[in-house]
Amino acid sequence: MGEIKRSVTIAAPLAEVFRFASDYQKWPEFFVGVSNVRPVTETTRGNRARFIYRVQALGMKFTVGTELREFRENEGWLGRSFKGLEHQTQWMFRKSNGGTAFTFIQRQRLPLYLGGKLVERMFIQPEWIKIIESSLLNLKRIMEKKRIHEG
Repeated sequence: MGEIKRSVTIAAPLAEVFRFASDYQKWPEFFVGVSNVRPVTETTRGNRARFIYRVQALGMKFTVGTELREFRENEGWLGRSFKGLEHQTQWMFRKSNGGTAFTFIQRQRLPLYLGGKLVERMFIQPEWIKIIESSLLNLKRIMEKKRIHEG
């Protein structure tokens, strides 16, 4: 299972960043390639919340289902797949010099029809790295711009 870990520091309070990032309706605003997010459980925030959404990556569109686990307010959560590409994400938030340090970890297991480990390392992982890095920068821009306009 491949792993990608990226972090960004955001000049905005932890509670504001967490509130925004933990709102599934906001994911398409900052997470590259994510669209049509909809809950499939009554719980839409916290443990056992389940979502189905579309992901555009690697020149293809996938329908993915994720369940939130180990949700801790202002700290983070794990997301585990229950539909589509097998994956696990970890969203971690902590205070950092008056702002917020956000770390995103993605682990995925690609189906055999997408190729082996060499294909993953050479083509697929670099694409995911670009998506994750761009998404973290999008979140940073949104939150810092919001701070300027509210401040």
